Amino acid sequence: MLASIVSTATRAAKPLGGAWPTRVLCGLLKFVFCSSALALSTSFAQVSLADVESAPAWSEARPDFVSDGRLPQVSKNTVFDDSVVVTANALRAPAKARAAALKAFTAMSKNQRGQAEEQIARALEIYPDYAIALTLRALIEASTQTSAAIADLEHAIRADPSFGFACALLANIYNSQERYDDALPLILRASRLLPSAWRVHFEMARTLFGQHQSIKALVEVNEAIRRVGIDKTARSDGRAALHFLRGQILLDQQDFGDAKLEFELTLKESSQGYFAQHVNQILARLESPTTQ
Repeated sequence: MLASIVSTATRAAKPLGGAWPTRVLCGLLKFVFCSSALALSTSFAQVSLADVESAPAWSEARPDFVSDGRLPQVSKNTVFDDSVVVTANALRAPAKARAAALKAFTAMSKNQRGQAEEQIARALEIYPDYAIALTLRALIEASTQTSAAIADLEHAIRADPSFGFACALLANIYNSQERYDDALPLILRASRLLPSAWRVHFEMARTLFGQHQSIKALVEVNEAIRRVGIDKTARSDGRAALHFLRGQILLDQQDFGDAKLEFELTLKESSQGYFAQHVNQILARLESPTTQ
């Protein structure tokens, strides 16, 4: 019975990673387009990545990417100002390349894929090592051209090792492919660059759980849930993904009572979402007399 329950949970969890939603671009763009006030108050050397990684969309995780092939709408709260950049790679970007990246982001927010691809190509023609443009292209590619997305993210990380978003996104893809040993060094680097991002703690938990380190994974998902609890911009589907993962980990530890509570919280957050069918199956098995 235990094996059956865990099998159901594992099958349901495989789409958890996917590519990160385009809403997350708000967090991405915070690294490149900062406020004018920041430019006046601090030098590049003093900028803390932790101070600029908390854009609302970073927290709006979805368990899947875009099932219908459309690009989700980007948060209206995104702040753009290309007068400031926060990594050396971005500092080297010519103004025309930054402008093209911004236009690409705007096109993506309107689901104008062709226009976005055109502007990304323009940015990379001007500046082939532009990490943000490579990552934008990877976000477009990730749902249908995973190999190309991986190549772009590897290029972005080589060009800009301080760009934590690219590290975390590539770790997300590797987690989804169950390449946990490949994901670990990336998510460790992302956690150093983005220590406050609950999405990074979530990916770390997925990596550790995939490596059968359930105790450490539980610590990470608990931290992610703590942080998402104080994030007023977090979406219910993101919280559902976290509770589902914690339920999986607790099942692995044969803590059926607490696992049941986590799956019930998953349904509370997303009663009609992706998880509903799978969670109902898991709960039915947990409530069976043979698991009592």
